[in-house]
Amino acid sequence: MSKKQRKPDFWLILITFLLFGFGLVMVFSTSYYKGLTEYQDSYYFFKKQLSFGVIGLILFFIVSNIPYSFYRKHVGLITLFCLLSLVIVLIPGLGESRNGATRWLDLGFFSFQPSEYVKVGLVIYTASIMVKKQEVIDQFRRSVIPPLIVIGLFSLLLVSQPHFSAIVIIFGTCLTMIYCSGVRIKPLITLLLVTIPILVAVMLLADYRLDRVFTLLDPLSDPKGRGYQISNSLMAIGPGGLTGAGLGNSIQKMDYLPEAHTDFIFSIIAEEMGFIGSALLICLYILFVFRGVIISLQAPDQFGTLLGIGIVTLISLEALFNLGVVTAIVPVTGVPLPLISYGGTALMIKLFSLGVLLNISRSRVKKGAATAKNVSATPL
Repeated sequence: MSKKQRKPDFWLILITFLLFGFGLVMVFSTSYYKGLTEYQDSYYFFKKQLSFGVIGLILFFIVSNIPYSFYRKHVGLITLFCLLSLVIVLIPGLGESRNGATRWLDLGFFSFQPSEYVKVGLVIYTASIMVKKQEVIDQFRRSVIPPLIVIGLFSLLLVSQPHFSAIVIIFGTCLTMIYCSGVRIKPLITLLLVTIPILVAVMLLADYRLDRVFTLLDPLSDPKGRGYQISNSLMAIGPGGLTGAGLGNSIQKMDYLPEAHTDFIFSIIAEEMGFIGSALLICLYILFVFRGVIISLQAPDQFGTLLGIGIVTLISLEALFNLGVVTAIVPVTGVPLPLISYGGTALMIKLFSLGVLLNISRSRVKKGAATAKNVSATPL
């Protein structure tokens, strides 16, 4: 079937711009006090986020015009580049350490986290390999074990950083893609029953992760110590009420809540804009998932479908993790809120990913034909 280029999906563009624009507003609102006190410039973080956002938007529109089949043709180079990036981070003198974790590469004028684009690279790899494995899709050892070995290798490198949250998100995203490729559900459930205890064991090996679990069970047990961040997050969300204190009127961002403009930005959103503002933001993410799944199902080939599902799942899991952290549902992790939290690498890579999804929308076919072609009947 020829991949006739259509108009890009209007709703995806609209949702992307709404999230990006709202994120810029909230980055300024949550960071102006910190910028003023630490850098004597209340616009410091806003200007940096805006500059990264402009680069991300350029990538968004450029990538939306690159046929998504390009990534399958070069999947080997993409995977190798991602692997080497994680190796370089661990080389003494090259990787930059922050807060006890070595996850950054510092180029002097710009530092970034390779794990952000490694997630997208593994989405591309998984989509490509599962299309290639369609002839043996019913043979679990031949269809699933090979990609899991590659994903496991990446996970070992991420453990060394350490970056446990990235491992969980990558596994969750890739397993979702593998399931959508037509693999039987029973072997996957067995795999999950084996994998989950391993992930839990790895999590408990580090004392600081164990402390986070105990803190989650009772955040107020040590409100001035290990529970300080979660306690202040809940103290920001609670008083927000229905309509919030008003944009810019947060108290917790005044050096009470650490990382208010990054990982805990949703707490300030709840404090300033209340339940209504928070609910509208969550609704935007739900609309994104709905629209992204439709675009994926309308892709003209299985690679496009799996690639789209992977991008949607990746962004959705990151949003769920972040919301779970700030509401004390899951332990504290370094997962930013997609398109909202401050962070140059994460913002640019998310806009890049959405550009890929937008290109998939330009090749969409009629819903009935796409569904018949792309959605495998999932064997029970």
